[in-house]
Amino acid sequence: MYRRISLLFMAALLSACGMAPPAPLPQVAEVGFGTALPFGEVARVCDVREQNLGKMVEEPVARGYRLFDSQPGSAGPRSFYITGFADDCARQLTAANVLFGTPSVYEQLHYGPAGENLPTAETDAAYEAIKANVCGAGKGKPCGKRIGTLDDTAFFVSAYERLGQTARWSEVLVHDGAVAAVAMKSAN
Repeated sequence: MYRRISLLFMAALLSACGMAPPAPLPQVAEVGFGTALPFGEVARVCDVREQNLGKMVEEPVARGYRLFDSQPGSAGPRSFYITGFADDCARQLTAANVLFGTPSVYEQLHYGPAGENLPTAETDAAYEAIKANVCGAGKGKPCGKRIGTLDDTAFFVSAYERLGQTARWSEVLVHDGAVAAVAMKSAN
């Protein structure tokens, strides 16, 4: 009950300041280690050691996170794991290729001249809310001087179903130790 009152108070306070309350975080199901996920889904995997996740292939700028490839060198879809979440559980997704992106790069792409032609989805709406909260910047406006704070606490995960050109991909936005949004995007 205390949490509900606190959330209602925070929503009222943000509304009075002209800011939207934060959107609820997406529900991420928990699966057992080794479960095959369909492309585009993200799940929690708990009680597994990092050494069992595969090879560590990347560390984003955001502190404490790491990306593991379960079958490095493979060209086909396989499990990737991201560690560093507040609940100490990895996040699993299926892809042939996974890339991390910083908010700085996101803003260069989305707020630049080509940005109006880029697809948008739930991850973009969640980023706008996070950016407004952290930076005080309005919708469609860059973060400004606080972009380093976002780069330290947030990142995008772009997952591709196969190698080579693909018109469809999955995107995950991670912020402050949690999955903030998941979306499927298409270039069509």
